[in-house]
Formats: sequence, structure tokens, C-alpha cells
Amino acid sequence: MGSSDRKKKEKKKDFQKPKLKVGKTKPKASNFTDTSFQSKSIVLQQQLSETAPNVVERFKHQLSLTSSRTDSQRRDALSYLTGQLSTNPPTNPVGTSTLLQRILPLMPDSSKPVRNQLLKLLQQLPADEVRPHLQKAILYIRGAMTHLSQDVKDDGLNYLEWLLDAVGEDVVASPGCWVKPLKDFMSVLGWTVPTAPTVATKGGWTSAPRTTFGSKKFGQSFPRQMTVLAKFLELGFKPEAANPWTSNDWVSNIGTVPKTPDPFGYLGLFKPPRDEDGEIYRNRSDRQEIFAKRFMDAVEAGVDMAKKEGGAAGRAAAVLDQALKDGMGDYERALRVDDDEGMWVGYIM
Repeated sequence: MGSSDRKKKEKKKDFQKPKLKVGKTKPKASNFTDTSFQSKSIVLQQQLSETAPNVVERFKHQLSLTSSRTDSQRRDALSYLTGQLSTNPPTNPVGTSTLLQRILPLMPDSSKPVRNQLLKLLQQLPADEVRPHLQKAILYIRGAMTHLSQDVKDDGLNYLEWLLDAVGEDVVASPGCWVKPLKDFMSVLGWTVPTAPTVATKGGWTSAPRTTFGSKKFGQSFPRQMTVLAKFLELGFKPEAANPWTSNDWVSNIGTVPKTPDPFGYLGLFKPPRDEDGEIYRNRSDRQEIFAKRFMDAVEAGVDMAKKEGGAAGRAAAVLDQALKDGMGDYERALRVDDDEGMWVGYIM
């Protein structure tokens, strides 16, 4: 039976019509890879190590990925670092100084998830270790606050609020950290700062303050900007704690370490003299004086305009107005004195 079946199949083949291929063969793609070869073994030039990298090497590797060109890699690297800092005890083998040096330039990053993860990482840093680097941090924060992108500006406010919560009183008393941030606030709010000292009036304005009308995105940011400004002013105008001096204080404090960065910087012994913007305003009265001289008129006029608008902007303006009353209520502003020709000659208290 087997041989007869085989003979039938062979006869059937004689009557089958072969399928002929007409035309040219389709050319192979330029990225064609021949996979017809066969290999019995794969040889590695370097064998894998049986032990994984230690915690320090992994931390340094992830820190190096924060400068990657890929948004997802920067975000994942910041997430890993945040997880290491949130452990008990925190894992930071490189120190806060090195860490801040690498992550602070990410504040104006173009990726929103990267900026959000960066804020979470900053919130895990100890305040005592951030305090010596607050001047460097405020430079990057000011750059984010005045960025061209409105989204980056909004996150710049988040960074500033983080710094105020961590070391707020030291921020307003550091060199260049009082007048310069106030100038940035005036810029983003669109409030005109008078170029010459004027009396406490609302006249002489050449342009109206910016409001929330005309831009939906800015309409959401405008109240937030005023709220953070109110918090900044509250810390700047906060009264100093009463600390009565006794005869034994000079003996007990003679060997103590200063708690503020650059405690004798106001003397200017080893540095070039600073201008008014970069000066140190350690006392509440000094901060009140420069604020009244350069920003009070603009802020008052801007608050009045925002109150008339109502809504979220009006509520934020009310908070800012209360901060002004609490902080500047006990300050006696100087009156401008002009000569017969209308030229400014000085002040009287």
C-alpha cells in the first residue's frame, strides 16, 4: 500500500502547474540585516560582575544623569535622588553643596515634570545645610521668576516659597536678597517703580499696573504672584525678637560661632563696596526705609488696581494690602522737599 500511494503522488506532480514569478525581484531595504547566519555561542569581551555597584556609585551615577538631554532621564534621576534623601537617615554621599551645584541649574528647565520633581527634591534638603548656599539659590530662583515662559515663572514662585519656608529670615537679611527680588516682583507684576524719590501719592503714573484681563494663563498667575510677594514682605517686615542684653552676654557669646552667613559682611572690609541693590539690609528698619523709598508707591497703586478687579486677584490684593499695613504701619515716611523751581532738595521726617 505504501508503494502505490507513493507512485500516485509522483504521477500527480507531473500534472501540477508551477507558479512562475513575473518581473524583477523586490530590492532589499537600505537597512536590511542578514539574519540567516547561525551561531552556537556568544562570547563577551568583558564578563559581567557578580556584585552590583554600591550605593555611593549609584547615587553619583544618577546625579550625573540630571544633565542628560532626555527629559525622562532627568526626571527619573531626580526621582531617585529624592527617594534617597527621604530615607531615614537620608542618603547623600556627595553632600548638599555638590548636590545643589548640579540641580540648581534645572530650575528653568523646559520640562514641567522635571521642574516638579526638582521641587520635591529641594523640599527634602535640610534647612541648615541650605542656609550657606541661599545666595546662589536666589540667583537661579530670580532667573526662573523672570523667564520668558509663564510656566517657568510660576515654578519660580514655588522655588522662592520653598526657600522662604526653609530659611526665610536669612533670605531677606542676605546681600542682594531684598531689593533685587522686589525688583523682579515689580517686573513680573508689571507695576511701575518710580525712578526718583516721590511723596506717598498715587499721582505721576505713566502706565497702569497689569491686571488679569486679556490673558487666561497670566490671570491665574497674577494672584499667585501677589500672594508670594505678601509672604516675602511679611518675613522682611517681621519684628525682631526681643533679646534683652545683660552684662554677662559679652562673656558667654565671645566664643560662639555666628549663626548668619557672612556675619561681618556689612562692614565691607574684604570686598568691594556694594550698590544699593546688593546691600545687606539686616534690620527691619533698614528694609522698611528702602522699601518706602523705591517700592511703596508702586505696590500701593498696584494693590488698589487689583482690588477693583475683584475675584482671585482682589482677594490676593487684600492679603498683600494687609501685609503692607502690618509691616509699614509704624514707619514714618519722609516728606519730599522741593525748592521754588520744583527741584528735589531732600527730605524732612
